[in-house]
Amino acid sequence: MADYAADAAASTIGTVLTPRTGTPSADTVPAGAYVVWRNTGAGAHTVTLTNSFATDTGNAPNRTISLAAGQVKGGRINPNWADANGRVAVGIDATASEVTYYLIGGI
Repeated sequence: MADYAADAAASTIGTVLTPRTGTPSADTVPAGAYVVWRNTGAGAHTVTLTNSFATDTGNAPNRTISLAAGQVKGGRINPNWADANGRVAVGIDATASEVTYYLIGGI
């Protein structure tokens, strides 16, 4: 299991971003981080973000991000999806290593 931190990218001169390689499950990312998802594979992939937000009727559904072959998407991890440790679990289908992502914090 990898518990990734976001790279602080508030610098005006640029910040080196660490590429993370996807896994089928068990990685976690910080809630509130901005993430850039990149599918380097020839087929589509689905990224699943485990939503730990609970309501009086139970947990809210997990969030999914669909990535077509070669597609890049970016978006913020909603802080409401975090578990008690402020983390959101990430799962990637099929050949998970074909999905690379960058965690961006401080923006």
